[in-house]
Amino acid sequence: MTRLYRLHQLRIRFVSIMFFVCSTVILGKMFYIQSFQASGHRKTTLSAGITERSVKGFRGDIYDRNGQALAETIKTYTFWANTHKEVDKERLADLFSRVFGNPADSYRKLLSYNKNYIVLAHGVLQSQCEPILDELADIKGLFCDVNVNRYYPYHNLASQVVGYVDRDHKGQFGIERQFDTLLNGKTTSLIYNRSANGRLRKAIAGQNPDAEDGADIHLTIDVNTQTILLDALRQGLKNSGAKSANGVILNPFTGDILAMASVPDFDPNEYWNYDVSTFSNRTISDAYEPGSTYKIISMTAALESGSFKPSDSFYCEDGEYQIIPTKIIHDHEPHGDLSLSEIIIYSSNIGLSKMVDQMGPRLIYDYSRKFGFGIRTGVPLPGEASGILRKFSEWTRLSGPFVSMGQEISINTLQLALAYSAAANGGYLPSARIIQNISGKGYDERDYSPKPVRQVMSSHTSKLLLQMMEGVVNEGTATKARIPGFRVGGKTGTAEKFVGGAYSKHEFISSFAAVFPLENPKYVCVVSVDSPDYSSGKHWGNETAAPIVKEIFERLII
Repeated sequence: MTRLYRLHQLRIRFVSIMFFVCSTVILGKMFYIQSFQASGHRKTTLSAGITERSVKGFRGDIYDRNGQALAETIKTYTFWANTHKEVDKERLADLFSRVFGNPADSYRKLLSYNKNYIVLAHGVLQSQCEPILDELADIKGLFCDVNVNRYYPYHNLASQVVGYVDRDHKGQFGIERQFDTLLNGKTTSLIYNRSANGRLRKAIAGQNPDAEDGADIHLTIDVNTQTILLDALRQGLKNSGAKSANGVILNPFTGDILAMASVPDFDPNEYWNYDVSTFSNRTISDAYEPGSTYKIISMTAALESGSFKPSDSFYCEDGEYQIIPTKIIHDHEPHGDLSLSEIIIYSSNIGLSKMVDQMGPRLIYDYSRKFGFGIRTGVPLPGEASGILRKFSEWTRLSGPFVSMGQEISINTLQLALAYSAAANGGYLPSARIIQNISGKGYDERDYSPKPVRQVMSSHTSKLLLQMMEGVVNEGTATKARIPGFRVGGKTGTAEKFVGGAYSKHEFISSFAAVFPLENPKYVCVVSVDSPDYSSGKHWGNETAAPIVKEIFERLII
C-alpha cells in the first residue's frame, strides 16, 4: 500500500464520517420537528392559509305604519377608470350616456385625461346602474367601488321624527338616535380562505354564522297624513311670515301619532347643508304658554267638580275686570253675561277667572297634573321638554285665573294634543304612541299596544266639551276652521311670548287645537305657529293656525 493511497484513504474516511454526522443531525432535527413541534407548526401553517375578519350586519330599516321605508341601508356604486391602463373608452362613453342620459362626448372628454382615478358616476343606486353592473366584468379599464349608506327616500318628510345617521355611523336626533343600539347591526367574525396570491376566497362552509342585521322599526306615522301636515305647515309659515311652525295629528283613541312635523325642516340625506336648529322636533322640544287652548282643561275641572252646569252664567264686565287692585284683565271683545259654554265659545278671560275664583285654584292645579302637564309624555323620542307647572305651594293669588287661561304654565304641542284626545275619546288620557312594533333576529319584541294613562273626565263631560268646541268653530273665535257639510270642533289660542323677562306686545304663539269629525272623532290636530306677522294681524289663532288645520282636515276628507 503506497503512501499516496494511505493519504487519500484518510480523506475519504473523514468525508464519510462528516457526511454521516451531518445526516444524523438533519434526521434528528426532522424527527424532533415532526414529533415534538408538529402542533405548533400546524397552527402556523393554518393561520397562513385562512384569515378571520369582522363583518357588521346592516342597520335596521325604519318604516311608516303601512310599510313605506322612511330610512333604509342601501349600497351605492361609484364607477371610475384608470386611463394610464388600457381602457375601452368608446364603449364606456356609449354605455354611460345610455344609462344616465348625459351626452357621450362628456364622458369622452373625461376619458381623454391621463389619470389614475377618473370618476364617471358617483354614489348611484343599484336600480340606476344595473346595465353597467351587468357589463362591468367585460369592459376593460372600468372599476367600481361599493359603499353602504343610509338613505331617506322621503327626504324632508319626517326628518325630525326619523333623525339621521352621521358620517361616524351614529344615529343623531329622532328615532335614529333614540334606538341607535337596536338599529345597529351586530359585528360577527367570519373565516375566509386565503389563496396563494393572498386574495380572500369564499368563507369556509359550515363555520360562519350570518352577520346579524339591526332591528327594523315600524312607526305609527302615516306617510300620506304626514305629507298633508307638512304641506299645510309650510304654506301657513309662508302666509304668516312666522319664524317657525309645528303640528301633530293623533288618533284620539289609541294615541297613535299619525303625523308630526316642524318647519323649517331638513333633508337627512344632506343634513350637513342645514342649520342645526332645523333638526329639532319642536312639537316636543319647544315649551310655550298655550294661551286660550288651555281653557278646555279649566272647563273640564269646572264641569267635573259638579258645582257648575253649562248654562250657568257669569257677568263679564263688558271686557275689562280689575281682578285685584293692581291688575286688570281684558277680553278680546266686550261681553255681558256669558254661560259656561259661551265663555269657551268667545274665549272670555274674565268669565273664566270668575269661575275659577268660585271653585278655587286647587282644582285647576289638580286637573293640570291629572292631564299630565309639567311632566314628559314619555314618547320614545329624544329632546322632549316637560313644560312647567309650578308646585301649588308656589302659586300666588293670580296663579289660578292665569293658569286657567294658559299663562304661568308652559306645555308642548304633543301634551296639548293628548289632552284634547281625552275630550274626543270619552274621557281617557292616551299614551303617546310612535312605535307600532320592532322586529328583528334575536330581538325580544315588546308590547307596544295602545294603553290609556288614566281617566280624566266622564263621558258626559267629554260630550259637553265637544259641543262647546263646535260652537267655537261655528260662531266663536275659530270661524276660519269651518268646513261646510262637516262638523269641526276646536279652540284657538293667541299667547303673548315671554321675552326678556316680560310679555311681548308684538310676538305671539298662534295655535289651534281641533277634533274631527265631531260625530265620530278620528283625528286630533294641534298646530302652533311661532311669531306670525303682528303688523298684518296674523298673530291671532283664527288668522293663522285655524286655516292650517282646516286645510289639513279638508285633505283628509278626500
